[in-house]
This record gives sequence, structure tokens and C-alpha cells, in this order.
Amino acid sequence: MLSKLKKLKERLVTRLDPDEEAFNKVYPVINTVEGFLKSPKQEKWFFKAARQAPHNAVIVEIGSFKGRSTVSFGFGCSGTQKHIYAIDLFEGDGADYGDGDFQKIFQSNIDRCGLTNYITSIKKHSSIVASSWEKPIDILFIDGSHEYQDVKNDFEAFYPHVKKNGIIAFHDIRGKWDGVIQFWNEVQQAGYLKDIGQVSSLGFGRKK
Repeated sequence: MLSKLKKLKERLVTRLDPDEEAFNKVYPVINTVEGFLKSPKQEKWFFKAARQAPHNAVIVEIGSFKGRSTVSFGFGCSGTQKHIYAIDLFEGDGADYGDGDFQKIFQSNIDRCGLTNYITSIKKHSSIVASSWEKPIDILFIDGSHEYQDVKNDFEAFYPHVKKNGIIAFHDIRGKWDGVIQFWNEVQQAGYLKDIGQVSSLGFGRKK
């Protein structure tokens, strides 16, 4: 009985929410891109966040791997002037992510999804990119190195560029990622964000 009610509720939400319906149409394509998101809830969050952002929004993603979160953002930008800047060294680590030049795979995924015009990949360390960054940011997603100091550095380097009420999100705020968890807790305690929420291992809020 509960299962039937849940399915009925999901169908009603889909009918009433155009973003939900639009996401359901593109998710099968998103799902062809390898990644580490808690599917499909997190992909849906990226899609909706981008779709609901201003028409000329700037989205900065630190840590892209093969582009699963990137294309989730990208489909939310479709038909607009919004743009995503994907910052990553695109290198494996020999452990969790394997080895190889992931930029080629990343770009192939972006092109195959028809999102080339909405996404620019930047193959540099995030600190180098931040040193000359000038664009106001509507959405900042931090998912690069998970070491505490690196997460802190990424946040402090790009936070000044995020617009008031802009979204800041962190991946892997649960599980084995102690550095991310520690800094996420500090960000909340320090009062940098409002309207704080969580989707599985994704934590987010708006800049005060």
C-alpha cells in the first residue's frame, strides 16, 4: 500500500513540476556518464539548481572527473545564456579514480550530450584559476581534492566571487571524507550560508 502511494505521489509531482518532467527526459542520457553521485537525486539537484538560476548565470565546478555532475548542470542550462566552468586537472590518482587523461573522456561526454556550447573545461589547479578569476558566480560546486586544507582553500578563494544569495555546494559531506566533513561543519558554524540543505552526501546553502 505504501509503495503504491509513493508511486502515485511521484507521478503527481512529475505532472505538477515542469522541472521534474524535464529532468526525467534527460536523466537517461546523464546516466550514461560515469561518476560518483548518489543517483538520481543529486543529478536532479544539479539540474534544477542550474535551471532555476538567472538566465545568464555563471556556474563554477571544482572537480569534474568524467562530467556526470557537469552534464547534469549542463542540461539545466540548455536553451539559455548560462555557462559552466569545469575546473579540474583531469588526472587520475591511481586509487579511487584510476589513471589516465580524463579530459578527453570528459569532453567526449560533453559533446555527445550536445552541451558543448554551455561548458568550458579548464585544465589547471583551482588555486591558479582563482588567482585571476573575475566573473561573479551564481553557483559554486566544490568537489576537488577532499583534503581539509584543499577544500578550505577552494572555498576561501572563490567565495568572494559568489553573488549574494548565490548557491555554494560541497560534495561528500558524509562517509569517509573527514576533510570535507570537517570544513562543511565549520562553514555552517561560521554562518557563511543560509537556507542550508542536504541531498544525501551533497550539502548546500546560499551566501548571506
